[in-house]
Amino acid sequence: MAFTRLVRSLFATLMTLTLGLGILGAAPASAASVAAWMTVATNHPAAACNVETSVEVRSGGSPMVGAEVEIILSDDSSGAVVDSSVSTTNDSGIAWLSFNTGWSGAEKTWLEVRVNGSYLGGRTIWVDGSSCSGAPSILDLSGDAPVVTDTWTASSSSASSSSSSSGSFLSPVTYAQQRPLSCEYAAVQISTSMIGYTVTEYEMEDVTPLSANPHWGYRGDINGSWGNTTDYGIYAEALIPGLNYYGYDATAFYGGTDTLTDAIDAGYPVIVWLGMHGDDSIHETTADGTTYQVTAYMHVMVVYGYDESGVYLSDPGSGVTRYYDWGTFLWMWDAIDEMGLIVGA
Repeated sequence: MAFTRLVRSLFATLMTLTLGLGILGAAPASAASVAAWMTVATNHPAAACNVETSVEVRSGGSPMVGAEVEIILSDDSSGAVVDSSVSTTNDSGIAWLSFNTGWSGAEKTWLEVRVNGSYLGGRTIWVDGSSCSGAPSILDLSGDAPVVTDTWTASSSSASSSSSSSGSFLSPVTYAQQRPLSCEYAAVQISTSMIGYTVTEYEMEDVTPLSANPHWGYRGDINGSWGNTTDYGIYAEALIPGLNYYGYDATAFYGGTDTLTDAIDAGYPVIVWLGMHGDDSIHETTADGTTYQVTAYMHVMVVYGYDESGVYLSDPGSGVTRYYDWGTFLWMWDAIDEMGLIVGA
């Protein structure tokens, strides 16, 4: 167990250095020293509990608004993730989350906290109690976290394109996915809402097959937990037939910021696949010998604009617009071979 904790600590340090220094010289997101406090309803919940948790994040004495906060519960001995939850901080700098103890496993678990992808710390949770709440506990955390700007944006039924020498933008639409792993279908709903008839995430699901290979269909349980590669999602090519069914053209591509920016210039939103924790990928093979990649902590967003400094996206995971500088965006996009889907072209 001490060895597992050491490995986890070294991994967290590596993540912090990676986020702080960038990958292969890419410019990272700016970092800020933050103070954070995690409140847990009980450190000794019973099994099959949904334990309420909140994380308050402040920087320079002020609330850090729109920060992405993730809590990850793992088996303390094996390190296997058993549950996770993601939310964004409100105007008071507080994110409301929960974790579930409804699994069969060891009593001792580890609950870690990440802010904008950066590890801040964690605590032991003993699944040996008789209720789902009790004496709340507060854990004081601090560290450096990448600064990511999130802003709420009113929904729009159509997109218009504006461009200048410094960039190009469509009118953004925001929408929050309805299931834990429906971000791809929700991204279709966002992108089609920007340019015409709205194809809902449920309509898209109805015309899309299932497959272990995400290039061929949806992989896994759409109500599963985010971050693993078993209950997973779907890739660009497998969304095209469904979009065609509803009257939309779509083009999948791999690599090339020029392809991305040209699409935005032409008035087309682009769905992008991102490795939110970087390149944490494995390869699997189908029965006929086809090899494909799956990446832990994969997430999908819709690019609606760009400028010289970075990329602007609509995030179905939290229902907000999001900005990443080019270095941070490419670090995540490169993890899944810069996969993109131009909707409407």
